[in-house]
Amino acid sequence: MELRTGTFESTLDDKGRVGIPTKLRDRFEGELVITQGSQACVWIMTPALWEQFQEKLEASASSLTYEEYMAFKYQHEAAAQVAEIDKSGRIPVPAAIRKYAGLTRDCLVVSIEDHLEIWNAETYQAYMQEVRAKTREAMQKMGAVRLFNKD
Repeated sequence: MELRTGTFESTLDDKGRVGIPTKLRDRFEGELVITQGSQACVWIMTPALWEQFQEKLEASASSLTYEEYMAFKYQHEAAAQVAEIDKSGRIPVPAAIRKYAGLTRDCLVVSIEDHLEIWNAETYQAYMQEVRAKTREAMQKMGAVRLFNKD
């Protein structure tokens, strides 16, 4: 079984590039779209996923206020740029996106669903502290608290 998810330690080099783990690179070849994430992180996706992302936004436009719609476009679309993983497995992160995500030397590359995220390691740990409480609540709703216990 091959997992297409995971969290991997990485580093931001002096030229603003982050190393992408070898096991993730085969899914992210060629031109990629890199932009600001919903949280303080970087999103990396294939052009096909980027198109789906934009189509979903347009399809949802009628359920959003103009301000919400434009905020979403500025957050994600206005920051978007094309990038490629180089032969050494690094992807250049534009300065404005690095600043938004607060990237420093110690980063994490997160593979979740069908895109990559790059996080400042400390920011990710703080975010996960918030997420843990929500996860426990969700597991209780699903009746999965005893997921690994034998009955």
